[in-house]
Amino acid sequence: MKHSILDGAPALTFPDTEPARPPGRTLVRDCMSHPGVAVTPGTDFATVAAVLSASRRGIVPVVTADGAVAGAVAVSDLLTAYAGEDTEAELSARDLMTSPAVTVTDTTSAAAAASLLAEHSLHHLPVVDADGRLTGLLSSHDLLDALRRDDEAIRSEALALALTPGSGAVPTSLHVRCERGRVSITGRTRTRGDAAALCLQIARIDGLAAVVDHLTWDLDDTAPQPEH
Repeated sequence: MKHSILDGAPALTFPDTEPARPPGRTLVRDCMSHPGVAVTPGTDFATVAAVLSASRRGIVPVVTADGAVAGAVAVSDLLTAYAGEDTEAELSARDLMTSPAVTVTDTTSAAAAASLLAEHSLHHLPVVDADGRLTGLLSSHDLLDALRRDDEAIRSEALALALTPGSGAVPTSLHVRCERGRVSITGRTRTRGDAAALCLQIARIDGLAAVVDHLTWDLDDTAPQPEH
């Protein structure tokens, strides 16, 4: 008789040894772009508008003379000012910018950066060094691509473990998916012990959040053996 390794449990996670982690293989440095332009606090409205239009980015960082990020001007900031009563000629970047800007460093994980974007309803983040100086720009599209690559890397590693000779898994029965670091594996193994061992191996993959297991097996080698 075949069973699931979970036997009715909702999911197989491993919080007893360490907290579940979001996908975290990719860092901001792996997917950020290096902006060619920024503006200073004194840059006038027309120049800020021209820079935003030419860059095709949703924001332009505002930096001080030493390169530190003082804030950021978004397209929405320009549109709000344009629709207001202020005279454009009197406005500069310091009047338009949001300050302080929400920033990340190049060692921030892609997952953490994605959380910041969602929390603050942003589409771009300036990337700064340890002294707060501008080094790059990160977009939501950059992050989506990076997180998809993370999931595919985790899925490929989990599948490789399942296909390793000696794993006990039946290759033709396997189906592995990964979404946001959460692996779902379906298939059949030779024994219940093989299923448990495979799940524990997958749980050690770097960046994994959880394992949802739908494995079955042909022989329950963990059941008490009848006495003769």
